[in-house]
Amino acid sequence: MIQLPRDTASGVDRSDSNTDADMAENAADLSTSSGDETAEPGPAQELTGQTRHTYLGEVDDLEGGGIVLDTGQVCHLPLIPLEGIVLMPGDTLPLKVVRRQDRAKLEAALSAPAPYTRLIAVVCMTRSDPGAVHLHSVGCTAEIRQISRQDDAMLNIVAKGRQRLQLDLYSLQHGQDLSQAQQTITADVAPTYIPPEAGQGIAYWPLRVWNRFDAFGLAQEATTLFNAMAPKVRQLQGDPLALSYWLASNLPLEDDTRQRLLEAPTVVERLKNEVALMQRMTSLRCRYCMTEVASARDVLSMSNEGTGGAFVNSHGYVHDMITLHRATNTSCEGEPETEHSWFPGYAWTIAYCAGCANHLGWMFTAAQSNLVPGSFWGLRRPAITELDEAGRNMLWHPVIHGLRHSRFPTAW
Repeated sequence: MIQLPRDTASGVDRSDSNTDADMAENAADLSTSSGDETAEPGPAQELTGQTRHTYLGEVDDLEGGGIVLDTGQVCHLPLIPLEGIVLMPGDTLPLKVVRRQDRAKLEAALSAPAPYTRLIAVVCMTRSDPGAVHLHSVGCTAEIRQISRQDDAMLNIVAKGRQRLQLDLYSLQHGQDLSQAQQTITADVAPTYIPPEAGQGIAYWPLRVWNRFDAFGLAQEATTLFNAMAPKVRQLQGDPLALSYWLASNLPLEDDTRQRLLEAPTVVERLKNEVALMQRMTSLRCRYCMTEVASARDVLSMSNEGTGGAFVNSHGYVHDMITLHRATNTSCEGEPETEHSWFPGYAWTIAYCAGCANHLGWMFTAAQSNLVPGSFWGLRRPAITELDEAGRNMLWHPVIHGLRHSRFPTAW
């Protein structure tokens, strides 16, 4: 496993027929700046740099790639389980790899023959109890796009999520480990337009039935809801499939909810659930003691990729977090530090829940007077949960609870 056994701070270890791939290739086109593109340089330069994960140092861009695997294709890509990380098609995934067995996996991907060259399989794993580890059966392929090798044998890479995959653990024979499980490439059914006959009342099914499966109408409704919730975040553009994954990556949702959205079999089902979530979402709370720590309307875009993302610290632990304007009921430990900061020009301080001391994330403060905002927060998705007004966990909303959701116990 690439990650450390417990959470660490961002820089220092304190513990001891669009396809998914087509959408991922054009994910950057999903958002356009809501401000003036010709504005004077300043904070915008910081955001652009952050998107490229400049804290990793110099990385080399790899040429070629972009190969799309066929739906239903069975493969054996190097398996990378990441705790609390749900990779969506189009997401960026940075990794720092030190362990020999992990480096071997990535080197195998880099030298694999076409069409599997530079592809890895990323799946989310969770811990329910001490020693109890569960590996989710639905994950995402990731293509290695940038790489650097350091003198201390550390391998830095930046990968891009491409296509959904189904992990078949039942294919394992006795004595085989998880890395030998076969994977099957899956894809969403391409959304279709409502036929003109439905609007004219001459189709077999009435218009109200067609509207229930209108991905384009759902995409418009989802865009309106997100813009109302986060008016300062860049406006969304793109087809329904791309939008459904973008929302799953940028809504302030915990990792379990995002896993269920990844597993949604169709773009219509994913968008329906995202609309239901946004209609009811108000507060973000500590996952362990349920103390309210933020408002869902305080989401903030601190990169060109949106309001959330994965970041890797200097010890190789990958954190998935959401950025917000403010947080409440938190306590910070230590002095602000700029070393190993994920956001150039900002210093980080570890933030804990004031109610139970759960590690919520970090407060980032500007180390330069010309940066806007002067401060913001990054909350770890595994540390928070989203609730509706009645205080019920959104995972148990009837629409969300109906999603197919499977995971396997493992001794990984």
